[in-house]
Amino acid sequence: MSCKSLLFTLAVFTAALPAAAQEDSLLHEWRVLSAQSELIKSNTPYLVFDAGQSSLSMKLGNANVWVMKEDSGTKPLDIERMTRDFKPDSELVFSVESVRLLEYEPRFPDSLLKIVSDALDMAPSLLQREIPVSFEVKWRNGPTLQVYSLPENDPVKPTVSFRQRLGLIFSGFGGADYEVQTDREMALTLYRVMQRGALTLVLR
Repeated sequence: MSCKSLLFTLAVFTAALPAAAQEDSLLHEWRVLSAQSELIKSNTPYLVFDAGQSSLSMKLGNANVWVMKEDSGTKPLDIERMTRDFKPDSELVFSVESVRLLEYEPRFPDSLLKIVSDALDMAPSLLQREIPVSFEVKWRNGPTLQVYSLPENDPVKPTVSFRQRLGLIFSGFGGADYEVQTDREMALTLYRVMQRGALTLVLR
């Protein structure tokens, strides 16, 4: 190929880049909208990790149950970094592989029960009666997140007994990739929704 032909080919390729990039962007937007549409139609709560907004939200249909920003709470969560641990990058929707309860309080008050049942549009009798103080969520082809639920203004992490830690090691739980502290309402809805097979939308 002559130098002139090579320059012409390179010029054509360079000129086509913006259009190709635009096409990729439109294809990505279409995939995001399609995934959101399927999750909305499922009529079940789901999580959304949004790196662009630095937020983690729980949604039911197209409405937010709650939204947690990256800088909220005493143990902030690096949303952008966490979204990179969901593989492959071409996938948008991931399912929960397992949930492990580490610490809990035996019962929670009726006032909290009513708030959570109203938010999830679910009968109070169907909700867990325990307050999850600490639990782990593991995503299939994704990271592990440990959630702490503590009384307001109490930054101290709950301790896990030696017996529990030993059980976690032998069962393959070598420690969480990420940790976050939330209020009790968030933790309770998260624990109730994020059972095996629950879906999560990851926006990188």
